[in-house]
Amino acid sequence: MDEHEAAVAAWIRSFAVETLASDETDRVVRLLNEQIAEQVAVIGRDPDLRAALDASTRAQLRSFVTHLVNPGELRPPEEAFVLAREFAARGVEMASLLEVYRSGQQAALAYVTAVARDADLNPELVSGALITVWSQAIEWFSHSVEQLIGAYGEERERWLRSALTRRTQLVATILAGDRVDVGEAERALGHSLRRQQTAVVLWEEAPRAEGDPVARLEAEAVRLAARFGAARPLVVPSGPAEVWAWLASDLPPDADDVRAAEVPAGVRVAVGVTAPGLDGFRDSHREAVAARDLADVLPASLVAYADVEVVSLLSRDRAAVAAFVRRELGALGADDDAAARLRETVLAYLEAGMDGAAARLAIHRNTVRYRLRQAEDLLGRPVTERRRELELALLCASARV
Repeated sequence: MDEHEAAVAAWIRSFAVETLASDETDRVVRLLNEQIAEQVAVIGRDPDLRAALDASTRAQLRSFVTHLVNPGELRPPEEAFVLAREFAARGVEMASLLEVYRSGQQAALAYVTAVARDADLNPELVSGALITVWSQAIEWFSHSVEQLIGAYGEERERWLRSALTRRTQLVATILAGDRVDVGEAERALGHSLRRQQTAVVLWEEAPRAEGDPVARLEAEAVRLAARFGAARPLVVPSGPAEVWAWLASDLPPDADDVRAAEVPAGVRVAVGVTAPGLDGFRDSHREAVAARDLADVLPASLVAYADVEVVSLLSRDRAAVAAFVRRELGALGADDDAAARLRETVLAYLEAGMDGAAARLAIHRNTVRYRLRQAEDLLGRPVTERRRELELALLCASARV
């Protein structure tokens, strides 16, 4: 080691001793953290996070200064890992953690530069000292950030799994009808349970190989909520390609808006009837699941329980329903296009009358009348006879139960 290198090494040892003195350490930690807090707003809003930052900066400072004199393994102190995990557990973006180290590095290098220039050294020695310290500082920060990003990611993933588990368990408790504190449940779920509740089930018929189907379905639930004027929905995965969602709103969504909602290709949606409070949360979900059970035999991408409620109630015993349909419809229940067209006309007539059926089907009144006569020939009786039973049988047939 030549005379110049020896002088630089001596200054670095002196710098380390002075910095590690308790009063100076306290001053440097305050200096660094004040600049970091100015750049990372979340730290100023969270006293616990600021305390974790203070502990991390103090430990990092001591570790780095010790490393300057006695180089060893480049590993951040445990307090730095605690800070990274705190950021992850609070849902703070990783970019904020990286900003902590960018700001800290700038402040630390500015401090070292000021100390070196205030020292009684010639300019050549100052340059040599700064180059030595800066190069080691950059290497230290680089290795620290790399390891702390890994710790952040692991903690974030663990936290998300834990949060999802807690949310899923709480939803199951509510659906089971167990007593819950509404206020605490709302805070835990991030969802209003006192407003109108509209339950939705979304699933992909044939999940795509690429990407995360649950993430795609959650995004679709958010889009539906916005369309219906609801807040961001509560979403819980219920399978590898299915989610349950609840929309909270001040007023029930318009039924026609629900039916007219566009659904992306490959996605199916079942919607329960809107109702208020915890009972609405449970009832609407039960109805959305019931509508989902019928969706396999319905062509529409979106099935509203309100439109299939009667069929759903009757379809609990499908063999009995099939026998009922055969008995009531007879030859009118044939599996061909002509019989299906007659059934559609009779159902429209029973629901809306002659003029309503003509308007709904976009055909002339005489055509409706003609089809009714054909249907009556197949039934062997007037369509107004056993009207209630006939209408129910036609509803079941239209849903292919």
